[in-house]
Amino acid sequence: MSNVSPIVVPIFISNLGCPHRCVFCDQSQFSEPIPPEDVPGIVRNFMGFSRGAENRQKLIAFFGGSFTGLERSLLSSYLKVGSTLVKEGVVDGLKASTRPDMVTPDILDLLIEAGFVELELGVQSMDDKVLAMSARGHSASDSLDACALVKRSGLRLGVQIMPGLPGEDRLSFIRTVELVTSMKPDVARIYPTVVMRGTGLEKMFIKGRYTPLDLEEAILRSLHAYSMFTLSGIKVLRMGLPQSDKLDIVAGPYHPAFGFLVKSRAYRIMVQEMTRIYGEHIEVRVNPSDLPDLVGYRRSNMDFCKFTYKTDATLPRGSVAIDDTCLYLSDIIGRIL
Repeated sequence: MSNVSPIVVPIFISNLGCPHRCVFCDQSQFSEPIPPEDVPGIVRNFMGFSRGAENRQKLIAFFGGSFTGLERSLLSSYLKVGSTLVKEGVVDGLKASTRPDMVTPDILDLLIEAGFVELELGVQSMDDKVLAMSARGHSASDSLDACALVKRSGLRLGVQIMPGLPGEDRLSFIRTVELVTSMKPDVARIYPTVVMRGTGLEKMFIKGRYTPLDLEEAILRSLHAYSMFTLSGIKVLRMGLPQSDKLDIVAGPYHPAFGFLVKSRAYRIMVQEMTRIYGEHIEVRVNPSDLPDLVGYRRSNMDFCKFTYKTDATLPRGSVAIDDTCLYLSDIIGRIL
């Protein structure tokens, strides 16, 4: 079961529990908070339409706010509902996202007692200057402490980062990735910063005090993080904001297939390295499962590099080959940023 992606039922609590309004945040664009009494019906209905649920781990995920910062009676209501669904066997466990400065041993004990198996922390950056300019309200030290607490508790640790926050440059971002990797989370999400309407970041953007990453730079920074995390055994769950009709993005590197762009860029760099070794007009071999990433979004890699390919099911996933030369993600990490 551990090697198969779980079935996750998202329960959005919007901005409930958040004491700060970070400059980039307008969670109200995503959804209205789902009250505790509606959770059982949503979960049971979701499971009724999930294929192969009996062979996969089933989780409820409280997303969209700072779950552990909820007013205590409301938090207790969510925990009671979730715990009941775990005890009844409807789901196998619970997870949530929260702020690093809202993690304490007592809170973790409550979560574990209710059936939690994982906690994601929105660290966003490990640069105190960047956190301050983003009005984040916590420090990098808070993130280090919170990650250590979660790890010691036995819960799976998730970490979220946001390339392109105010005040961040490449060196700052590289340091963030290094520190996050050193904390050894189990999973991670990479959300490049975009400017949403109605946020403090929009005001900074309009006044010329903030320039978002362009799509190219966002892809490269995200690929660096994806590579470092993946090579360290950290599973990247998502890259880029999920598509939503409610998103009102003013500027920034949003793309509906952002994660695909990032992964396919790795293959472009590998093909470019093969071209450096073997010359132009090469034919590379790739595992059939990796073919979409090799070809690229709307055949962009094919058009950019002018190569041909053939599939080879004996090749390891995540590699390209010519003759006896085989390149992996680990071979190109130094060529990304």
